[in-house]
Amino acid sequence: MSSTKNVKGNRQIVVTTYTREGVFKIPDGLDLEDKTVVADWRTNCEKLCIRYVNSDKELEIEPEWEDDYVHTEVEIKDAVDKGVEYDQDNEK
Repeated sequence: MSSTKNVKGNRQIVVTTYTREGVFKIPDGLDLEDKTVVADWRTNCEKLCIRYVNSDKELEIEPEWEDDYVHTEVEIKDAVDKGVEYDQDNEK
């Protein structure tokens, strides 16, 4: 039997990895790595979020532009490795 044949006891799935690039403008004069000014920063829900030192508020910056999602990798994997169960395997 092929190692990629999807049968009970050898469940297989397709895993696709998607990537997307977004470009954000940093505010003029700001160094994101200056810990005396910036407490932390991250991208979240397609926004650049900057939290300044001594402030509870975050600055949210929309992307200048974004690419469409593209898949960069598609492969067959063992379902057990990804924690995927098939309902029909539990049927009698």
